[in-house]
Amino acid sequence: MRQLCRFLLVVATSAVVMLLLRLFVFGIYESPVDINDRISKGDCVFVFRLNKDHLSKNDIVAFHGKGGCALGEVIGLPGDTLSLYRQRYVIPHRPCPKECMCDDCDLFLLNTGCGECLVFRRDIAGKACTLWNLPW
Repeated sequence: MRQLCRFLLVVATSAVVMLLLRLFVFGIYESPVDINDRISKGDCVFVFRLNKDHLSKNDIVAFHGKGGCALGEVIGLPGDTLSLYRQRYVIPHRPCPKECMCDDCDLFLLNTGCGECLVFRRDIAGKACTLWNLPW
């Protein structure tokens, strides 16, 4: 009986540790659309949630959108200039009020495969890398 209790305690502790790691450290997502030549529809990606501070162009990231978590490729960084219909726009560093000095307010332009969108740094879950692509 004592060994059974120890076994159940070890299993329960392992399950709690794995759940916490899954919630706060990493995640695995499936791409619903083709994003670029590196991420195709059906690809499984590994997202390391603790690595979202140093983003650069062409990084694949997971972010929290309207319909849940989505994937996108960084195509514009804070401070970049965009040209649309002969107009020039600058992606702002901190579009929030001046008293807010946090880095979470930075905006990034992402290609989601269905279009482009601006996403706050606070909505980015982390950088993604491809794990595998199942052919079916």
